[in-house]
Amino acid sequence: MALTADTPSQGGGALGAVDRFMARIEDAFNIVAAMVIFLLMFFMVAEVVGRKIFNAPIPGAIDWIEVSMATFAFMGAAYCQRLGGHIRMDLVISNFRGRFLWCVEALATAFAMLYIFVIVRRSFMHFLRAYEIGDSTIDTQLPVWPSKLIVPIALGLLFIRLAIQLFGYFRLIAYPTATPIAVPIIKSAAEHAKEEIAEIIHDDAPVDDRPGTGAGRR
Repeated sequence: MALTADTPSQGGGALGAVDRFMARIEDAFNIVAAMVIFLLMFFMVAEVVGRKIFNAPIPGAIDWIEVSMATFAFMGAAYCQRLGGHIRMDLVISNFRGRFLWCVEALATAFAMLYIFVIVRRSFMHFLRAYEIGDSTIDTQLPVWPSKLIVPIALGLLFIRLAIQLFGYFRLIAYPTATPIAVPIIKSAAEHAKEEIAEIIHDDAPVDDRPGTGAGRR
């Protein structure tokens, strides 16, 4: 089974508005994480070339990688949660329907919020300790507190995303036939494949033939 969620749609009242607002922040966090990975790729190429060819490695390369890992490891977590991209077991839950499905999803989300809250609290304490004692890397003495601060911030954003989804599930529990808002939807592999095929066909179609362009009609 595939778990997918489209880009936040218009409407949905206050919940939809909050969902769209948070989506923009999550997208920005994810872009930063992607940029760090992209730049780190060039950094590692320069390190290997400098070390192997010119015998001039970049000083503290391992330290720089160490302090940058938290960026791409955590800043995309809320974005991935919004899209339902995290690995999860759907063998049983995919057979649920209606209000019972939303109750199970709400319960799982509530447990996830509790777990993330504990991690946010503990990671923030680790940041404070690193900041107060001036903790740094071994080689080039880079301060590690900025890297440790990223963890509670990124997971705090994930906590907010989980809270939005929890409200979305509560809404569906109260109104099981309502259109799902701010929650990922379980779709079968066949449904997911059909959507991808439709997107490919739409992207490959000539501009004049695409719906809504107004061209080609007489």
